[in-house]
Amino acid sequence: MTSPMRRSRFILFAFDLLEGRELRLSGGPAVDAVAASASIPGLFPPVAMGERRLIDGGVVNNTPISHAVELSAERIYVLPTQAPHDRPGRVPTGVLDAAIQGVHLLVGCRLAADVARYSAEAELIMPPAPNAGCLQPTSFEHSHRLITDARAEARTALQRSTRDAHLRLVS
Repeated sequence: MTSPMRRSRFILFAFDLLEGRELRLSGGPAVDAVAASASIPGLFPPVAMGERRLIDGGVVNNTPISHAVELSAERIYVLPTQAPHDRPGRVPTGVLDAAIQGVHLLVGCRLAADVARYSAEAELIMPPAPNAGCLQPTSFEHSHRLITDARAEARTALQRSTRDAHLRLVS
């Protein structure tokens, strides 16, 4: 007797290059959806899904708080790659460095705007960004320290969130 195939539930976001809009992916082959949502322009080619050509949704919305609110989330865990108002504090040294800094600023400004806009609609739990030193994403020699720091910060934030939620229930 064969058991029925379990369907996994997922929600991922991608950007449709042909229509120029964000898409919520929640059906179809999960592998295709994951590949599309991870297709970083310049590193990976767009993923074809039907007539669509999809890339990473983070290109236009790196932290999709708006989508979580749209889906009626009451508590949203935001795992930022940088603090909303981090500024590099240095002059770019080349074309790639300038492009990375530009993306860094765009992501930070969008995150700050979304936190301000949606914090009244949902509880946003956001541990500090692990990359306080603003290391470039192309710098891999610090990955072990960044992972260790991020894990410790996330644990602290989750413990604080759980404790605060418990206190709200008790009072």
